Amino acid sequence: MPAQSIQLEGFITDSLENPLVNTKVIVTPLLEANGQIKFSISSSKGEYRLKLESNLPYLIKVRYLRMRKEEIH
Repeated sequence: MPAQSIQLEGFITDSLENPLVNTKVIVTPLLEANGQIKFSISSSKGEYRLKLESNLPYLIKVRYLRMRKEEIH
């Protein structure tokens, strides 16, 4: 039986709600030692989309060249 998946999607914007283009969203599974790292790069509208396995915890990193790094657990 294949693993079920979920869609992680959204928009990355600055404090004035302008889209941040070419921002990397990097997702690392926390419980799988050899888990596959996935990533997305935001579009010209700041939009990103990732397909992930459900019921797994992930570390999400957002990196933009001119901003500080943010991590969400």
